[in-house]
Amino acid sequence: MSRRVSRLFLLLSLSVIISCSSVSGLFRKDSSPDSSVYDRYASRYFYMEGVLKSNEGKYDAGMDLTSHALQLDTLSSAAYYNMAQYFLATGNVDKSEQFLKRAINMEPENYWYQQFLATVYTARRKTAEAISQYEQMMVKFPGRSELLIVLANLYDETGQYEKELRLLERYARLEDVEEEFKGRRFLCYLFLNEMDSAYYEVDNPGQMIRLLLEGVANISGVETVLKFSSTVAKHRPDIYEPYYYSAIIHNIKDDTAKVFSTLDEGIGKVSDRDGIAQLYSLKGQFYYSNGMTDQAFICYDSALVYNPDETVSLNNYAYFLSLQGRNLEQALAMSARTLEKEPLNATYLDTYAWILFKLQRYEEALSYLEKALRYMDEDNADIYEHYGDVLYMCGEKEKALENWHRAVQLNSESTTIERKIKEEKYLE
Repeated sequence: MSRRVSRLFLLLSLSVIISCSSVSGLFRKDSSPDSSVYDRYASRYFYMEGVLKSNEGKYDAGMDLTSHALQLDTLSSAAYYNMAQYFLATGNVDKSEQFLKRAINMEPENYWYQQFLATVYTARRKTAEAISQYEQMMVKFPGRSELLIVLANLYDETGQYEKELRLLERYARLEDVEEEFKGRRFLCYLFLNEMDSAYYEVDNPGQMIRLLLEGVANISGVETVLKFSSTVAKHRPDIYEPYYYSAIIHNIKDDTAKVFSTLDEGIGKVSDRDGIAQLYSLKGQFYYSNGMTDQAFICYDSALVYNPDETVSLNNYAYFLSLQGRNLEQALAMSARTLEKEPLNATYLDTYAWILFKLQRYEEALSYLEKALRYMDEDNADIYEHYGDVLYMCGEKEKALENWHRAVQLNSESTTIERKIKEEKYLE
């Protein structure tokens, strides 16, 4: 092909490219005073070829073509932008930021250039710079509501909850999604210690106390949950959860007096019978753990008056009776009722088996413990120890030792397990 034909082909290709308004709009509108018309057209051609190569995954070739486009026209903002993308993709974030800023200087009103710079800042963990960039973009591009969420996320990461709240509220008004961000607004108010506002953001405040308590990792978090729980009790004194979970928190803090006073307050204020049963059941559990056995059993009796079918109360009461060796037939009957409701519950199966063991019905106990082992959600040291105890009484000493060792590996809190292994026999 002659040189003239090659040049003509190039110019024809360029004429097709620059006729597309979407493409030509990517480039500066003013001419570089030092560039010929031919150089500018050639620059655009090489730029587009570079984009095509990059889209094919041929990044080195794409960069070479784009770099050549910049040599022909140093004022091509689109070429600088493309180079910035290439450098970010290949891990050279310094170069990416450098080329991107040059593109923005040439075309400061280009939203995508600004957005990409904010992305680069975020990738480099330049959070302050990213926040500043998005704040400027909010002013420059007020119609871009998605910026509100991105910036709200950055405010959340940096603990700027008041600013986050304002953006979430603004976005909710613009997009008519008031309900969508209730959870985030709740957490903002919680961290700002505005507990009344937090309360009004949740549909089920009692359940929220439980979820918060399950998620805390330190004493500071526990105190926050306690404050919210107290606020819920102020607004809804008739539901059991704020008293129930506040008592658990007071127990974590070793404030025994506060544990019982909180539960007593709830028993006097809660309106539904199941809620009162829950409070009596928890009170019984705390009494038992503090060595006050008779008071514990009185509380369990009260719990079952208010809700005779409450399985946790039935199971705990039955198990504690078996540990004391008291009223074993009554304990067995209560345990059987839990299995009627939840026949595959490993904890309830273990309790029933243990009562059978106490009644010296070892073969039956073995059957229920084997079933408990099959349906455990996770390994349980108590169940393995009980299984070992039953195996020993059934004459299977070696298997008993294996299961006692397994219980120790699971950090059993048993006071006798080490002696059982050492003496190779069952001990009370």
